[in-house]
Amino acid sequence: MRSVCVAMETSCRAGGVALAVDGALADVRRFNASSRHATTLLVHLRELLTAHGLAPGDVTEVYVSVGPGSFTGVRVGVTVARTLAQAVPGIKTVAVPTTHAVAENARPLAWQHLAVILDAKDEFAYVQQFQREDPASAAAPQPVGPPRILTPQQMLAEFPRPVTLIGEGLAFHPALTVAAAAGDTSGITLADPALNVPTVESVHTAGQRLARDNAFTDYNHLLPIYARKSEAERLWEERQRQATSDK
Repeated sequence: MRSVCVAMETSCRAGGVALAVDGALADVRRFNASSRHATTLLVHLRELLTAHGLAPGDVTEVYVSVGPGSFTGVRVGVTVARTLAQAVPGIKTVAVPTTHAVAENARPLAWQHLAVILDAKDEFAYVQQFQREDPASAAAPQPVGPPRILTPQQMLAEFPRPVTLIGEGLAFHPALTVAAAAGDTSGITLADPALNVPTVESVHTAGQRLARDNAFTDYNHLLPIYARKSEAERLWEERQRQATSDK
């Protein structure tokens, strides 16, 4: 039985849907995912399958970017993936964190320690660290611990050296760019800004690797990842802490 995989990226404006057959990319459709995510994604998905003589029932695996990223875009991508998996028995779904997709962009670069930086509002960033033994090997990025919410000062103090920084969050935290400008004395380098945004190809590559590791997610548990809890949630938790401390 052949493998027919669909990858979907709607966590940023550079949206896309890709088709892979037996592990090899067969087609990629790109679109602006900044608005009307649902209509655009569904249209391109249908056109992509039809162009290759395929129907939704032929799809065996779905790799979807689950964020952090655009609130609406991530929710739409996850909803489409869940709906497809629910409608077609046997489809396996892979939740691809945006940090993993961005890290795949850095695979051709020489690095041993990599930090993917996404903005988490205010002075905070959503950070996922990766490593590999041989900086020149182009091996798959291996995550180091769970993602964390950090300030630029915490990152500069805690990151191992040398480290390469990548991700859209760099544009929101200039202290990291300033530190990198110090060159060899800082041990910090910045990846090409063109690599900061996830692509549907990187979602496919990361999803394929997770699938090989059997890291599938049941569609009932396929959920978006948010950089930080909503303001309402944070206020509620703060009130709960205050109420507990007053007892």
